[in-house]
Amino acid sequence: MERKGNNMSESWTELDKIDVIRERMGIGYEEARTALNLAQGDLLKALDDLERVRNGLGPDWHFEECGKGILDSLKSTVSRINHSTISLKRHDNTIISLSAPLGLALAYTIWRKPSLRLLTLVGAVGAALNHFELEVASKAEYPYDGEAGEF
Repeated sequence: MERKGNNMSESWTELDKIDVIRERMGIGYEEARTALNLAQGDLLKALDDLERVRNGLGPDWHFEECGKGILDSLKSTVSRINHSTISLKRHDNTIISLSAPLGLALAYTIWRKPSLRLLTLVGAVGAALNHFELEVASKAEYPYDGEAGEF
């Protein structure tokens, strides 16, 4: 590859740097691009970081495992929300009870309308003064099993 100029940062594109990393380290585009991004575009730092990882001296980058962990955490959170309820209570008497997703959708819809937003805030203050309670409860019998939502 022939490149013009002496200053690497001015004449080399990101793709050129990724190609160099791929050729020298024998890795794919995604891993090379990620290493370059983590090194903030510094080609030498990216190569040094990858060399350290290869020699067991640097951070261990297992991108696929990190992604699976994030996805499992997200699935667990969504499952917990789906099996939760929001209840308005006064003196241990339930006035209204909604599923958490429906309650969140309703709250978002109300908050988007400026006229309803003010009415809601006044209602919330009135409810607090009259000893109403908002309770969020999760049903523990529906834990995330790790198999739900598999495609």
